[in-house]
Amino acid sequence: MKILFMSGNLTDGGAQRVISVATSYLADKGHDVTLLLYTRNEKEYPLSEKVKVLSLASSPEEYKKISEINRILLTRKLIKNTSPDVAIGFLEGGYGLFVSSFGMRFKKVSSIRSNPRLLWTVKGLRATIDKLWFHSSDAIIVQTESQVPLMKKRLRKKCTVIANPVSDEALKRAKGESEYENCKKIIMAGRLATQKDYPVMINAMKKVVSKYPDVTLSIFGKGPLEGSLQAMIEESGLSDNILLKGWTNNTLDEYAKSDMYVMSSYYEGMPNALVEAMAMGLPCVSTDCETGPSDIITDGDDGFLVPVKGVDALAERILQIIEMSPEERKTMGEKAHNAIKDKFLSSKILNQWEELFEGLLK
Repeated sequence: MKILFMSGNLTDGGAQRVISVATSYLADKGHDVTLLLYTRNEKEYPLSEKVKVLSLASSPEEYKKISEINRILLTRKLIKNTSPDVAIGFLEGGYGLFVSSFGMRFKKVSSIRSNPRLLWTVKGLRATIDKLWFHSSDAIIVQTESQVPLMKKRLRKKCTVIANPVSDEALKRAKGESEYENCKKIIMAGRLATQKDYPVMINAMKKVVSKYPDVTLSIFGKGPLEGSLQAMIEESGLSDNILLKGWTNNTLDEYAKSDMYVMSSYYEGMPNALVEAMAMGLPCVSTDCETGPSDIITDGDDGFLVPVKGVDALAERILQIIEMSPEERKTMGEKAHNAIKDKFLSSKILNQWEELFEGLLK
Protein backbone atom coordinates (compact mmCIF):
# COMPACT_ATOMS: atom_id res chain seq x y z
CA MET A 1 0.00 0.00 0.00
CA LYS A 2 1.35 3.43 -0.97
CA ILE A 3 0.53 5.93 1.79
CA LEU A 4 1.17 9.68 1.79
CA PHE A 5 1.16 11.78 4.97
CA MET A 6 1.15 15.58 4.72
CA SER A 7 2.06 18.08 7.44
CA GLY A 8 3.46 21.56 7.72
CA ASN A 9 6.44 20.35 9.74
CA LEU A 10 7.65 17.58 12.03
CA THR A 11 8.40 19.51 15.19
CA ASP A 12 6.89 21.06 18.31
CA GLY A 13 3.42 19.51 18.48
CA GLY A 14 1.31 16.50 19.41
CA ALA A 15 0.07 15.92 15.85
CA GLN A 16 3.65 15.89 14.60
CA ARG A 17 4.62 13.29 17.18
CA VAL A 18 1.73 11.09 16.07
CA ILE A 19 2.88 11.46 12.45
CA SER A 20 6.40 10.34 13.36
CA VAL A 21 5.09 7.27 15.18
CA ALA A 22 2.44 6.31 12.60
CA THR A 23 4.61 6.74 9.50
CA SER A 24 7.46 4.78 11.09
CA TYR A 25 5.15 1.94 12.16
CA LEU A 26 3.53 1.59 8.73
CA ALA A 27 6.84 1.81 6.89
CA ASP A 28 8.43 -0.80 9.14
CA LYS A 29 5.47 -3.10 8.40
CA GLY A 30 6.38 -2.99 4.72
CA HIS A 31 4.11 -0.25 3.35
CA ASP A 32 5.48 2.38 0.94
CA VAL A 33 5.20 5.49 3.14
CA THR A 34 6.02 9.05 2.08
CA LEU A 35 5.90 12.09 4.36
CA LEU A 36 5.47 15.42 2.56
CA LEU A 37 6.36 18.47 4.69
CA TYR A 38 6.06 22.15 3.89
CA THR A 39 9.38 22.79 5.60
CA ARG A 40 12.17 21.01 7.44
CA ASN A 41 13.40 22.17 10.84
CA GLU A 42 16.52 21.67 12.94
CA LYS A 43 14.71 19.75 15.68
CA GLU A 44 12.31 17.10 14.38
CA TYR A 45 10.69 14.00 15.82
CA PRO A 46 12.56 10.83 14.81
CA LEU A 47 11.46 8.69 11.86
CA SER A 48 12.17 5.19 10.63
CA GLU A 49 14.79 5.23 7.88
CA LYS A 50 12.19 3.48 5.70
CA VAL A 51 9.98 6.61 5.58
CA LYS A 52 10.61 8.70 2.46
CA VAL A 53 10.64 12.42 3.32
CA LEU A 54 9.89 15.18 0.80
CA SER A 55 9.62 18.91 1.52
CA LEU A 56 8.79 22.15 -0.25
CA ALA A 57 11.62 23.96 1.56
CA SER A 58 14.64 23.14 3.70
CA SER A 59 13.82 25.84 6.29
CA PRO A 60 10.92 28.10 7.37
CA GLU A 61 12.78 31.08 5.91
CA GLU A 62 13.05 29.40 2.52
CA TYR A 63 9.40 28.38 2.64
CA LYS A 64 8.26 31.97 3.19
CA LYS A 65 9.93 32.98 -0.08
CA ILE A 66 7.75 30.61 -2.12
CA SER A 67 4.56 32.23 -3.46
CA GLU A 68 1.18 30.71 -2.64
CA ILE A 69 0.58 29.55 -6.21
CA ASN A 70 4.04 27.99 -6.46
CA ARG A 71 3.47 26.15 -3.16
CA ILE A 72 0.32 24.62 -4.63
CA LEU A 73 2.00 23.72 -7.93
CA LEU A 74 5.03 22.19 -6.24
CA THR A 75 2.85 20.24 -3.80
CA ARG A 76 0.72 18.97 -6.68
CA LYS A 77 3.82 17.82 -8.57
CA LEU A 78 5.18 15.94 -5.56
CA ILE A 79 1.81 14.28 -4.88
CA LYS A 80 1.54 13.21 -8.52
CA ASN A 81 5.07 11.78 -8.47
CA THR A 82 4.29 9.89 -5.25
CA SER A 83 1.08 8.43 -6.76
CA PRO A 84 -0.41 7.31 -3.41
CA ASP A 85 -3.24 4.86 -2.87
CA VAL A 86 -4.33 6.84 0.18
CA ALA A 87 -3.26 10.19 1.64
CA ILE A 88 -3.90 11.84 4.99
CA GLY A 89 -3.48 15.51 5.78
CA PHE A 90 -2.73 16.82 9.26
CA LEU A 91 -3.43 20.43 10.28
CA GLU A 92 -2.25 22.76 7.48
CA GLY A 93 -1.20 19.66 5.58
CA GLY A 94 -4.89 18.81 5.12
CA TYR A 95 -5.53 22.25 3.64
CA GLY A 96 -2.58 21.77 1.30
CA LEU A 97 -3.65 18.27 0.28
CA PHE A 98 -7.16 19.48 -0.54
CA VAL A 99 -6.17 22.45 -2.73
CA SER A 100 -3.31 20.63 -4.47
CA SER A 101 -4.94 17.34 -5.45
CA PHE A 102 -8.04 18.23 -7.46
CA GLY A 103 -8.76 15.55 -10.05
CA MET A 104 -6.34 13.03 -8.57
CA ARG A 105 -7.85 9.65 -7.83
CA PHE A 106 -6.81 8.29 -4.49
CA LYS A 107 -8.50 7.98 -1.11
CA LYS A 108 -8.22 11.09 1.05
CA VAL A 109 -8.35 11.15 4.85
CA SER A 110 -8.77 14.26 7.00
CA SER A 111 -7.96 14.45 10.69
CA ILE A 112 -9.39 16.46 13.59
CA ARG A 113 -6.58 17.35 16.01
CA SER A 114 -8.51 19.63 18.37
CA ASN A 115 -12.04 20.36 19.54
CA PRO A 116 -14.22 20.02 16.38
CA ARG A 117 -16.44 22.85 17.62
CA LEU A 118 -13.66 25.28 16.65
CA LEU A 119 -13.80 24.17 13.02
CA TRP A 120 -17.36 25.46 12.62
CA THR A 121 -16.84 28.79 14.40
CA VAL A 122 -13.72 30.06 12.62
CA LYS A 123 -14.37 32.47 9.71
CA GLY A 124 -12.44 33.44 6.59
CA LEU A 125 -11.21 31.85 3.35
CA ARG A 126 -8.86 29.39 5.04
CA ALA A 127 -11.65 28.21 7.35
CA THR A 128 -14.04 27.79 4.41
CA ILE A 129 -11.51 25.65 2.54
CA ASP A 130 -10.88 23.58 5.66
CA LYS A 131 -14.60 22.85 5.93
CA LEU A 132 -14.75 21.85 2.24
CA TRP A 133 -11.79 19.53 2.88
CA PHE A 134 -13.61 17.69 5.67
CA HIS A 135 -16.77 17.38 3.57
CA SER A 136 -14.87 16.04 0.54
CA SER A 137 -12.57 13.58 2.32
CA ASP A 138 -13.34 9.86 2.20
CA ALA A 139 -12.82 9.41 5.93
CA ILE A 140 -12.27 11.59 9.01
CA ILE A 141 -10.10 10.54 11.93
CA VAL A 142 -11.13 11.89 15.33
CA GLN A 143 -9.15 11.27 18.48
CA THR A 144 -11.88 10.56 21.03
CA GLU A 145 -15.50 9.42 21.21
CA SER A 146 -16.44 12.79 22.71
CA GLN A 147 -15.42 14.54 19.48
CA VAL A 148 -17.90 12.65 17.26
CA PRO A 149 -21.14 14.38 18.44
CA LEU A 150 -19.43 17.76 17.96
CA MET A 151 -19.08 17.08 14.22
CA LYS A 152 -21.79 18.12 11.77
CA LYS A 153 -24.41 15.34 11.55
CA ARG A 154 -23.71 14.56 7.89
CA LEU A 155 -20.01 14.06 8.66
CA ARG A 156 -20.38 11.72 11.64
CA LYS A 157 -20.80 8.59 9.50
CA LYS A 158 -17.36 9.25 8.00
CA CYS A 159 -15.68 9.48 11.41
CA THR A 160 -13.35 6.81 12.77
CA VAL A 161 -12.08 7.16 16.34
CA ILE A 162 -8.34 6.52 16.53
CA ALA A 163 -6.71 7.74 19.73
CA ASN A 164 -3.15 8.99 19.87
CA PRO A 165 -0.82 6.09 20.69
CA VAL A 166 1.31 6.28 23.80
CA SER A 167 4.99 5.68 23.14
CA ASP A 168 6.29 2.31 24.25
CA GLU A 169 9.28 4.09 25.76
CA ALA A 170 7.02 6.10 28.09
CA LEU A 171 5.42 2.91 29.40
CA LYS A 172 8.84 1.32 29.92
CA ARG A 173 10.06 4.28 31.95
CA ALA A 174 7.32 4.30 34.59
CA LYS A 175 8.48 5.58 37.96
CA GLY A 176 9.87 3.21 40.54
CA GLU A 177 8.66 3.03 44.12
CA SER A 178 11.42 5.23 45.55
CA GLU A 179 10.67 8.06 43.08
CA TYR A 180 7.48 9.18 44.84
CA GLU A 181 9.26 10.31 48.02
CA ASN A 182 9.35 14.01 47.11
CA CYS A 183 6.94 16.24 45.21
CA LYS A 184 8.62 19.55 44.43
CA LYS A 185 9.09 19.53 40.64
CA ILE A 186 6.07 20.25 38.44
CA ILE A 187 6.27 20.04 34.67
CA MET A 188 4.13 21.27 31.77
CA ALA A 189 4.69 20.78 28.03
CA GLY A 190 2.98 22.42 25.09
CA ARG A 191 3.05 25.30 22.67
CA LEU A 192 3.19 28.72 24.32
CA ALA A 193 -0.14 29.79 22.87
CA THR A 194 -3.53 31.03 24.07
CA GLN A 195 -5.06 27.55 23.94
CA LYS A 196 -2.84 26.26 26.76
CA ASP A 197 -3.88 29.08 29.14
CA TYR A 198 -0.59 29.22 31.04
CA PRO A 199 -1.67 32.40 32.92
CA VAL A 200 -4.11 30.24 34.93
CA MET A 201 -1.21 28.04 36.01
CA ILE A 202 1.00 31.02 36.82
CA ASN A 203 -1.74 32.40 39.09
CA ALA A 204 -2.23 28.98 40.69
CA MET A 205 1.52 28.80 41.35
CA LYS A 206 1.30 31.98 43.40
CA LYS A 207 -0.90 30.09 45.86
CA VAL A 208 1.28 26.97 45.78
CA VAL A 209 4.54 28.87 46.31
CA SER A 210 3.09 30.92 49.17
CA LYS A 211 2.77 27.62 51.08
CA TYR A 212 5.74 25.71 49.59
CA PRO A 213 8.41 28.18 48.41
CA ASP A 214 10.71 25.46 47.09
CA VAL A 215 8.23 24.08 44.52
CA THR A 216 9.27 24.73 40.91
CA LEU A 217 7.46 24.59 37.57
CA SER A 218 9.31 23.90 34.30
CA ILE A 219 7.40 24.69 31.09
CA PHE A 220 8.67 23.09 27.86
CA GLY A 221 7.54 24.58 24.57
CA LYS A 222 7.91 27.52 22.21
CA GLY A 223 5.32 29.90 20.82
CA PRO A 224 4.11 33.45 20.31
CA LEU A 225 3.31 34.12 23.97
CA GLU A 226 6.82 33.46 25.28
CA GLY A 227 7.57 37.14 25.91
CA SER A 228 4.28 37.97 27.62
CA LEU A 229 4.42 34.85 29.78
CA GLN A 230 7.96 35.65 30.90
CA ALA A 231 6.83 39.17 31.79
CA MET A 232 3.91 37.79 33.81
CA ILE A 233 6.22 35.42 35.66
CA GLU A 234 8.55 38.26 36.57
CA GLU A 235 5.70 40.57 37.61
CA SER A 236 4.38 37.80 39.86
CA GLY A 237 7.74 37.46 41.59
CA LEU A 238 8.04 33.83 40.47
CA SER A 239 11.22 33.98 38.38
CA ASP A 240 12.90 31.47 40.69
CA ASN A 241 9.92 29.11 40.68
CA ILE A 242 8.65 29.12 37.06
CA LEU A 243 11.10 28.49 34.23
CA LEU A 244 10.38 28.64 30.49
CA LYS A 245 12.66 25.93 29.15
CA GLY A 246 12.01 26.13 25.40
CA TRP A 247 11.24 23.20 23.10
CA THR A 248 12.72 19.77 23.69
CA ASN A 249 12.47 16.49 21.78
CA ASN A 250 13.39 14.62 24.98
CA THR A 251 10.25 15.20 27.01
CA LEU A 252 10.43 11.72 28.54
CA ASP A 253 13.80 12.60 30.08
CA GLU A 254 12.21 15.70 31.57
CA TYR A 255 9.20 13.78 32.90
CA ALA A 256 11.60 11.34 34.55
CA LYS A 257 13.10 14.25 36.52
CA SER A 258 9.69 15.57 37.58
CA ASP A 259 7.15 14.74 40.28
CA MET A 260 3.85 16.01 38.82
CA TYR A 261 2.37 16.99 35.46
CA VAL A 262 -0.18 19.80 35.04
CA MET A 263 -2.24 20.93 32.01
CA SER A 264 -4.29 24.15 32.12
CA SER A 265 -5.71 24.26 28.55
CA TYR A 266 -9.16 25.62 27.81
CA TYR A 267 -9.52 23.38 24.76
CA GLU A 268 -7.75 20.27 23.49
CA GLY A 269 -8.13 17.36 21.10
CA MET A 270 -6.30 14.53 22.79
CA PRO A 271 -3.23 15.86 24.63
CA ASN A 272 -0.20 13.64 24.01
CA ALA A 273 1.84 15.23 26.76
CA LEU A 274 -0.77 14.32 29.37
CA VAL A 275 -0.96 10.74 28.09
CA GLU A 276 2.82 10.29 28.23
CA ALA A 277 3.10 11.84 31.68
CA MET A 278 0.47 9.43 33.01
CA ALA A 279 2.15 6.52 31.23
CA MET A 280 5.32 7.33 33.16
CA GLY A 281 3.40 7.27 36.42
CA LEU A 282 3.31 10.99 37.21
CA PRO A 283 0.37 12.20 39.29
CA CYS A 284 -1.47 14.60 36.97
CA VAL A 285 -3.87 17.52 37.21
CA SER A 286 -5.73 18.81 34.13
CA THR A 287 -8.48 21.23 33.30
CA ASP A 288 -11.63 19.41 32.23
CA CYS A 289 -11.96 21.01 28.80
CA GLU A 290 -14.69 19.77 26.47
CA THR A 291 -12.74 17.01 24.72
CA GLY A 292 -9.61 15.15 25.73
CA PRO A 293 -8.81 15.08 29.45
CA SER A 294 -12.00 13.33 30.59
CA ASP A 295 -11.32 10.60 28.01
CA ILE A 296 -7.94 10.06 29.67
CA ILE A 297 -8.29 10.80 33.41
CA THR A 298 -10.77 9.25 35.83
CA ASP A 299 -11.12 12.13 38.29
CA GLY A 300 -9.95 11.36 41.80
CA ASP A 301 -8.65 7.92 40.84
CA ASP A 302 -5.74 8.11 38.39
CA GLY A 303 -5.50 11.91 38.34
CA PHE A 304 -7.51 15.08 38.94
CA LEU A 305 -9.77 17.18 36.70
CA VAL A 306 -10.53 20.81 37.53
CA PRO A 307 -12.76 23.43 35.87
CA VAL A 308 -11.36 25.43 32.96
CA LYS A 309 -9.87 28.70 34.26
CA GLY A 310 -10.35 27.42 37.83
CA VAL A 311 -7.28 28.96 39.46
CA ASP A 312 -8.30 28.07 43.02
CA ALA A 313 -9.31 24.49 42.15
CA LEU A 314 -6.08 23.98 40.22
CA ALA A 315 -3.99 25.22 43.14
CA GLU A 316 -5.95 23.06 45.59
CA ARG A 317 -5.37 19.86 43.60
CA ILE A 318 -1.69 20.60 43.16
CA LEU A 319 -1.37 21.16 46.90
CA GLN A 320 -3.33 17.97 47.54
CA ILE A 321 -0.81 15.93 45.56
CA ILE A 322 2.13 17.67 47.25
CA GLU A 323 0.64 16.84 50.65
CA MET A 324 -0.12 13.19 49.84
CA SER A 325 2.02 10.50 51.41
CA PRO A 326 4.55 8.85 49.04
CA GLU A 327 2.33 5.74 49.09
CA GLU A 328 -0.72 7.74 47.95
CA ARG A 329 1.23 9.39 45.14
CA LYS A 330 2.58 5.99 44.11
CA THR A 331 -0.93 4.52 44.00
CA MET A 332 -2.20 7.36 41.81
CA GLY A 333 0.84 7.11 39.54
CA GLU A 334 0.47 3.35 39.12
CA LYS A 335 -3.23 3.68 38.33
CA ALA A 336 -2.41 6.33 35.72
CA HIS A 337 0.23 4.09 34.12
CA ASN A 338 -2.12 1.10 33.97
CA ALA A 339 -5.02 3.14 32.57
CA ILE A 340 -2.88 4.46 29.72
CA LYS A 341 -1.48 1.02 29.00
CA ASP A 342 -5.00 -0.40 28.77
CA LYS A 343 -6.41 2.34 26.53
CA PHE A 344 -3.62 3.65 24.32
CA LEU A 345 -1.07 0.88 23.71
CA SER A 346 0.71 1.81 20.46
CA SER A 347 0.46 -1.58 18.71
CA LYS A 348 -3.33 -1.60 19.13
CA ILE A 349 -3.80 2.02 18.06
CA LEU A 350 -1.46 1.86 15.05
CA ASN A 351 -3.15 -1.26 13.72
CA GLN A 352 -6.32 0.82 13.51
CA TRP A 353 -4.60 3.17 11.05
CA GLU A 354 -3.68 0.26 8.82
CA GLU A 355 -7.20 -1.20 9.06
CA LEU A 356 -8.77 2.14 8.11
CA PHE A 357 -6.57 2.56 5.04
CA GLU A 358 -7.12 -1.03 3.92
CA GLY A 359 -10.88 -0.68 4.42
CA LEU A 360 -10.99 2.44 2.25
CA LEU A 361 -9.15 0.70 -0.58
CA LYS A 362 -11.48 -2.29 -0.44
